[in-house]
Amino acid sequence: MNDLPRVCVVGYGVAGRLHHRLLEAAGLRVCTVDPALTGVPAGAYTRRPVEHWAGVADVSAPVDLWSLCTPTQTHVDALAAVLERDPRARVILEKPACRAQDIPRLLDLLERHPQARVVVMNQYRHAHALRLLDDLRRRHLPSHPVTAVHVAFSKDRRADMEAGRFVDRDHGVFGYEWPHMLAVLSRLLPTDAYRAYVDGPVEDVRGVVHHDYFVTAARERATVADGVEVELYSSVVGDPPGETDVPDWAVGFGHSTGGRRRLAQLQVGGALFTAEMDPVALPDGDRLPANTHRLTAQLPTGRQEILVNDSPMDNALRTAVARLLGDLPLPPVDLGPVHRISALAGHFGRGRVTAAAVQLSGGAA
Repeated sequence: MNDLPRVCVVGYGVAGRLHHRLLEAAGLRVCTVDPALTGVPAGAYTRRPVEHWAGVADVSAPVDLWSLCTPTQTHVDALAAVLERDPRARVILEKPACRAQDIPRLLDLLERHPQARVVVMNQYRHAHALRLLDDLRRRHLPSHPVTAVHVAFSKDRRADMEAGRFVDRDHGVFGYEWPHMLAVLSRLLPTDAYRAYVDGPVEDVRGVVHHDYFVTAARERATVADGVEVELYSSVVGDPPGETDVPDWAVGFGHSTGGRRRLAQLQVGGALFTAEMDPVALPDGDRLPANTHRLTAQLPTGRQEILVNDSPMDNALRTAVARLLGDLPLPPVDLGPVHRISALAGHFGRGRVTAAAVQLSGGAA
């Protein structure tokens, strides 16, 4: 047991506790850092108390891996503290990597610590259900091009925000589910088309601006290579009416636990291929079992449905651990998603908005 790698989870909110549980299940010893935590956390499975410290500088045990789950605005501070303690640290960094204004400092840290190894988490890049969705499309319509990609990820965060949790006033709605949607898009678009979208201008985005929480719902449309239409929708306050009405293609899919809706859809000619990601709502208000995703193919000849059991977060963490503990070169930290969500947020202005709950619409940036 004492020979197992030790991972230190920094930040013990919802993401930190989830990392703790999955990393422990993957066979790692877990310790924690969080100055605001009262009491000592217990092992997710052993139920025994784990080693815990108030700050990174206080950690007295040797650490093989670090998992940084602090709020986005403190990611670079947390990484700096880890690299000051260990310039060769191996680090899992929760998404988004940082705010746009923190990019120069993040790049400076990485340049000054060339032996450090950093992987940014983005669980939906490791979702097997998305690969199977594309396989389903290729099996039924191998010679037909994709004409549209739709992604909708929403979660009702009003109670959390009113309690002071998960409030991103730098990016608003673009800092919550949008990085997940970009990861989904990266799986469903050709690489060149995805990079052109992420690095390109904001074509059309509409959103609802709140006086305190910045943009709380948004809908973006873009056209990428070969005329493929992309549409992204997200809300952290349910489905508000107006410019950000839930798209027609998502209306028939209900909300599940916590007001969640997580859809990815490919339009191919007259067919639709849809992945409903966990948690999946059922007509009676219940949900499918945890980590169960539903794939559907709506074809001219009828409908096909497949259930897939898969944990993208578990996949992503295990992949990150294997890469970090290995010796193969890692790709550079991809900051494209940070630039994209910053560009989208910048379309509505930066900082807190003084007007109360106004509707805004955007054209070409």
